[in-house]
Amino acid sequence: MAVTTVALCALALAIAIVSATALLEGVLTDRIDEQLRGAAEIAERRAPVDDLPGGGPVRDPFAPTTDMPEVPRVYVYDADGAFVNAIGDGDEEVDFPALTDLGDLGEHTESAAPYTVEDTDGNAWRVLVEKDGDTGYVVLALSVEHVEAATESLLLIGSGVSLAILALLAVGALWVVGIGLRPLDRMEVTAVQIAEGRLDERVADTDPHTETGRLGQALNMMLARIQAGLDDSAASEGRLRQFLADASHELRTPLTSITGFAQLYQRGGAPPGPVLDEAVGRIVAESQRMRLLLDDLMLLAAIDEQRPSGRGEVDLLGICADVIGDAHLRERGRFVSLEPLSGGTEDLLDAVAVVGDEPRLRQVVTNLVANALRHTPSQAQIAVRLGWSGSAGPPCLAQVGEVPPPPCAVVEVVDTGPGIAAEHAEAVFERLYRLDPGRARVTTADEGGSGLGLSIVAAIVTTHGGCVRLASTPGGGATFRVLLPER
Repeated sequence: MAVTTVALCALALAIAIVSATALLEGVLTDRIDEQLRGAAEIAERRAPVDDLPGGGPVRDPFAPTTDMPEVPRVYVYDADGAFVNAIGDGDEEVDFPALTDLGDLGEHTESAAPYTVEDTDGNAWRVLVEKDGDTGYVVLALSVEHVEAATESLLLIGSGVSLAILALLAVGALWVVGIGLRPLDRMEVTAVQIAEGRLDERVADTDPHTETGRLGQALNMMLARIQAGLDDSAASEGRLRQFLADASHELRTPLTSITGFAQLYQRGGAPPGPVLDEAVGRIVAESQRMRLLLDDLMLLAAIDEQRPSGRGEVDLLGICADVIGDAHLRERGRFVSLEPLSGGTEDLLDAVAVVGDEPRLRQVVTNLVANALRHTPSQAQIAVRLGWSGSAGPPCLAQVGEVPPPPCAVVEVVDTGPGIAAEHAEAVFERLYRLDPGRARVTTADEGGSGLGLSIVAAIVTTHGGCVRLASTPGGGATFRVLLPER
């Protein structure tokens, strides 16, 4: 870039110097032409020597006057164009160098325009041809030596000044380019550090008023997104490994029980009677637990693949009533209430209908109620609240999905149990997450679930364009709040 700039400046200066020299030469030549024309006019106005009254001294018609500061040389030629003599001061003939390349004197007399010729010594002259009666021609000549000297001086001075300017410009351009490339050098160092594995490095030059600064900002944004993508990939890989480990653990426990009871039967340790009935019952229970886990995994896989599901108008009030009825049948010693969202005691709830997949939304409410029954003591109160809301609700400990635009349908499952600690709140919606990784899970289908209930809830709600939030219940307990768009 610096070389190109200096080359362009050199070309511009050369054009300027040549143009100035040509203009100066033209101006000086025009001045010589004016002097020649002035000399010719003065010669015509002056009286010839023979006509002077009473005679007098011979006088050169081109002698210097205030009207003509420079005296031209006078060359006399006959009618055939042959050189006769040259006139100096007075009436004396002077041995001037002869002029060459005069051309046809008659034609130049008719044009009355000065032109340039050389003498036998190689000097340039500006000449004007005048008719001398019928006897010949008079050629007035003025030297252009000072024109050539002026133009040569201008060329020399202009070339010297141009070289000095170009040298200063080259030094300045290199300095400026060095300053401009300094941020790029730092970016190169940063890129090398990132290539060596230091992914947290960032470009320091981010001034938005400069091109390199804006480039630095763009690079930092790109690096931040790459870093975030790598972090997400690492986190996803970690979750996948943990999920596989947990799933393996979940499947290994019932398989171990089934294998143990089957071997007990094969070895004759379970004779017909109560012992055999217990062994078969445990095998059936563990197989049901495995089936439940596999069903949940298949459901999550279907949701992750975004397989098409049925869509229609869903009555959330009917779903909540059915789920509560089923819970009363399974847990006869527990009571789950159905309340309006405001917390009142109205006997009749308004219908709340949304557009969605009815079986999956039913599973959302079922999983939340089952989770509350499983993880709260028998004396804890559980309530399902239903209604419409224009806001996301109170502050929450964790949230999955985006809050839909109001008004949105709200289903809350509230309990007064031990609640969930804040440090575990963000992870309760993860698949097979355990509050205590070192603690073995329960080993029967009746005592524990698959560990995928809340993750299924989050997956179904988000596919419906809603969100699920976890908050603390005033006075103790946990509140799961599901928000669904109307359409």
